[in-house]
Amino acid sequence: MKDESLNDSQRLKDEFSRLVESVLNAIAQVGKTQDLERALMIRDEIRRLPDDLVTEVLNQVILRLVLMNPDLCRWFLLDVFLRDAVPEAKADVAERINLLLADLQNQQSQGMGNGG
Repeated sequence: MKDESLNDSQRLKDEFSRLVESVLNAIAQVGKTQDLERALMIRDEIRRLPDDLVTEVLNQVILRLVLMNPDLCRWFLLDVFLRDAVPEAKADVAERINLLLADLQNQQSQGMGNGG
């Protein structure tokens, strides 16, 4: 029984990782051309997920995209995903992205200062 639940847990983690990777790959592809119509299709597919899963997927997408391509992160989240959102929601997400970027830059500068 215990092994079964561990296997199920690992399977769910693996499937979640694949889902996040698929979303990131789709965003990266559409980001090359910034094709709004295709980007909105990706957004709509993400929104079909249960709310809790949407939140988790977007959290991972933000964390990964900020590292990979901050401009693409801003474009997809603010201009595409939150296209119809109230300005306050967009501002909250923009602030979160900026804080993550600042933290990343701070970590990189500290790494350089320590002989990195």
